[in-house]
Amino acid sequence: MAGPTFLDGERVTLRVPEESDVAFLLENENDPAVRATRSASAPTGPDDVRRRLGGTLGQNDDTLALVIWADGERVGHVYLVREKPNDQTYRRAELAYWITPDAQGNGYATDAGRTILDHGFDSLGLHKVVAKTFASNPASARVLEKLGFTQEGVLRDEALVGGEFEDLLRFGLLVEEWREGEE
Repeated sequence: MAGPTFLDGERVTLRVPEESDVAFLLENENDPAVRATRSASAPTGPDDVRRRLGGTLGQNDDTLALVIWADGERVGHVYLVREKPNDQTYRRAELAYWITPDAQGNGYATDAGRTILDHGFDSLGLHKVVAKTFASNPASARVLEKLGFTQEGVLRDEALVGGEFEDLLRFGLLVEEWREGEE
């Protein structure tokens, strides 16, 4: 049973996670192909996933954490994270997402990102959204570029992934850039 619809995109529906999503989230977040693209270095456990039930990260109600559905199936997870000090004051958030290996390459991440960014800028009044991706993940960088993000910098050897240090690319998108892209 799918959780309640939070937002509808062109190709995806973003739903609030519920107990029936726990196994899906655990399986995929711990899949080596998905974990290699995420900044979470430790395996995800049931308690980590259950904190997201209801659509937040369990730390405050300002973060959105939603399951991505396409064609009646769960295909990923998208976040609009607002957990850092001053995120509310500065009206900023961080976009993050992952797509199951079998569903990658279908435009789901781009549509989920566009859908949640619309909500963030239009309904939450965000001024800026940032995003990060490993340099070894050009597909994720392409998603961000399609959404209008600009690469703002490189954090050299920022993360240890699979025993190797990885550069982390930082991207940013301002509300006025988002609005220009909508025209």
